[in-house]
Amino acid sequence: MRHFDAWILRDPYSIFHYYSTGRRWQESVRGMIQERQICSPQIDPTNTRSAVDALAFSISSQPESNFLQRLPPEIRVMIYKYVFGDEAVHLVQLKGKIRHVRCSNLSSSISSHRTCCHETSARWRATATGAGQHADNMLYPHTHSLLPHKLSNSSLSLLRTCRAIYLEAADIPYTDLVFDVDDLHTFVAFSQTVCPERLQSIKRLTVQWTPIWQPLAGEDSKTSIYAHTHNDRLWCLFWARVQALTGLKELRISLDLGRFMGNANANANVLLGGNKKISLATSEKWVTPMLSVRGLKEFDLCVTAKCDASAKNILAEEIGRDAMALCAYLREVMCKPREAVMPCALEGVENPACRPAQLLLTAA
Repeated sequence: MRHFDAWILRDPYSIFHYYSTGRRWQESVRGMIQERQICSPQIDPTNTRSAVDALAFSISSQPESNFLQRLPPEIRVMIYKYVFGDEAVHLVQLKGKIRHVRCSNLSSSISSHRTCCHETSARWRATATGAGQHADNMLYPHTHSLLPHKLSNSSLSLLRTCRAIYLEAADIPYTDLVFDVDDLHTFVAFSQTVCPERLQSIKRLTVQWTPIWQPLAGEDSKTSIYAHTHNDRLWCLFWARVQALTGLKELRISLDLGRFMGNANANANVLLGGNKKISLATSEKWVTPMLSVRGLKEFDLCVTAKCDASAKNILAEEIGRDAMALCAYLREVMCKPREAVMPCALEGVENPACRPAQLLLTAA
């Protein structure tokens, strides 16, 4: 029994493979994993955090502070920006906590799929790209063995210095940084640890998404090991949280379609993982939750795939055509004012100044 308990703690998701049906305790453990009652931060769509009211008490003028008295506000803001930085921040989930890794690049490329910091890739994306050194467990989305050594320890302790500094600098860490996410649940859990006032300050977001199956198409399986990271409810909840980012100005989406080998039949659908398909048509149901996002200044879509020589030409033609149409449609909708009504079709969308969708096909 002791050996069994250790096995459960190390890799509870393996119950899906070894005990798909059976006794009641097995179903109970599976239900707890599926509902994220263990091994994952809890998320509550109705949960909201209140901001710290720095004006609740009187603020001292601090006449003895040379920083506040002698430096003009413009110089102080420059110092705050230097302290917090403006690089990309990879959000990761490790041992049930939301952590981050500051990227060495100024911005997170949507075509790189976190190759700049490969330790931060989600386990299903690392498996698809062939990256190794992931821990022998599936407790959390991010399981690379070197990830604990790459975590950033920078904190917001400067904001706790005094209320005057808090009033001046509270928004800067959210307005300047680029938040990069490749696991939907990680971002949802992160958004519930931040008060709404700070969330509305986020201006740049990068989403690196690797679909296992097509959302909202009835293809998800509750017995799959990916059911807790790729499901219809989470897909809709994620885009509801993105919609709540009223200050968001730049959104970049990277869609990694996986590997294509041999005779790939790409018609209206795109072959995924050898036997799964995901349609890039603008009328698909999985696109609908994304249409709630408004008020963007910039939107980019990058579609990537690994393929052999026999499939490259077919994929370049079919995926490229569908990706450009989808990118133009999403850009037209998301860059409208927040009070604008959602269009029903793509007809009439003409904007030669818009950048087309990026298509990147690499050797498998």
